[in-house]
Amino acid sequence: MSKPPKLTVKTLDAIGLRQKDMDVYVSLLKLGTAPLRKLADECSLNRGTTYDTLKRLLDLGLVSFVDSKTHRFFTAEDPKKLTGVATRREVAVQEARGDLQEAIPHLQELLGWSKHRPSVRYYEGEVGVRDILEDLLKTCAHASDKMYRVYSSAGVRDLILHAWPGFTKTRIQKKIRVKAIAVGEGGRTFGLDERRWLSHEQQSPTYIFIYQHKTAYISVDDHRELFGVVIEDDAITLTQTMIFDSLWGQLSKEDE
Repeated sequence: MSKPPKLTVKTLDAIGLRQKDMDVYVSLLKLGTAPLRKLADECSLNRGTTYDTLKRLLDLGLVSFVDSKTHRFFTAEDPKKLTGVATRREVAVQEARGDLQEAIPHLQELLGWSKHRPSVRYYEGEVGVRDILEDLLKTCAHASDKMYRVYSSAGVRDLILHAWPGFTKTRIQKKIRVKAIAVGEGGRTFGLDERRWLSHEQQSPTYIFIYQHKTAYISVDDHRELFGVVIEDDAITLTQTMIFDSLWGQLSKEDE
């Protein structure tokens, strides 16, 4: 008799089976037909565990039984039925996906159920900062005015650039404009951007992006690790926009 193939835990999990289920099923295939006690001995399991496993296999259509006067005899069904189990699982996933697609729009409405309740999200590390930058470009790309404002700080500029080296190139490709107020030395224009300096000497440990109905704050902790916060609120964004525009107007082009 050939040795039965060993299915991986990943494969078994995909069709809703546990390793114990498969062990009992394979043992029953070898025995042909067997009562509970004999099957439990073959599997080296107690009868309670074996019976619970048989109930699962019965529900899946992989095992059947007949009753005699004294015992119930179990029989393993054709292994081809395993394909049927996988197919039913696949159909169930497709139906669940359809239900989720219907539910998601309603759940998204709950995400911003009140304009007076701001949404605050926290991000960590370079991956988190890249998520913020991607949201920035995605939000601006879908806006009628494809522009954002930013306080560009020399203290964290290189770290943010390292999180997404291709950010500026992508921004230009999407035709998104920028007004930047720089704090500290360095920084230059690349295209579709304007820059004015608040100070060449002082530095700030935080970048601030102002875009549409959001403001994003990116800074570093004591270990020079990036972290960020995005606040989604019309009132906060409007206030930051007013402050930025007022300051922008006071910084002449001679300061650039």
